[in-house]
Amino acid sequence: MSFFMLSFVSEMVTTGGLMGHMTSAAEPIRTRLKHTIDRETFPPAYLSLVDNAHVWGGSRIYNERFGVTSPDFAILSTLSNRPGCQAVDISEQVALDKSVVSRRLQRLRDKGLICWEQDGARRRLFLTPQGAQVHDAVLPVALERAELMVDGFSNEERAQLQSFLRRMYENIPLMNTPPSLEES
Repeated sequence: MSFFMLSFVSEMVTTGGLMGHMTSAAEPIRTRLKHTIDRETFPPAYLSLVDNAHVWGGSRIYNERFGVTSPDFAILSTLSNRPGCQAVDISEQVALDKSVVSRRLQRLRDKGLICWEQDGARRRLFLTPQGAQVHDAVLPVALERAELMVDGFSNEERAQLQSFLRRMYENIPLMNTPPSLEES
């Protein structure tokens, strides 16, 4: 357990735990809490800022120019690499909830950008020629935006960043099952 976690747990025990902050809705807390997240040293804060700016900025640009959003392009990109995959594969690949992917797939199908074929119990997804054209039109813009995101980074720094991000990705199962929440 980190020093921060130990001191936080110790403080919770000595001050009566989280319930010490419980108030009614009519009593706003007007002072800063003792334990807060420092956005300058909390990696998820920057990851969220970068991701939100990337997704929302991309959605604005892609929608204005090509009629698709960032999540739509992520799906088109997945299908460009994995023709015939299933919705569950896309959900895992682009880290979107299955219901979101399902709605996006229907939207892309209605626009004529994707189609699907039934393969027994499986629904195989494919780009249409129009979907491939949209993918190919968005791709250079997506690659340029990714390049601009690391503008000023040396090749070594870019490789290091990619390595750090990959390692963070590999830690997702651990992050989503924190030992502090395991029952004793």
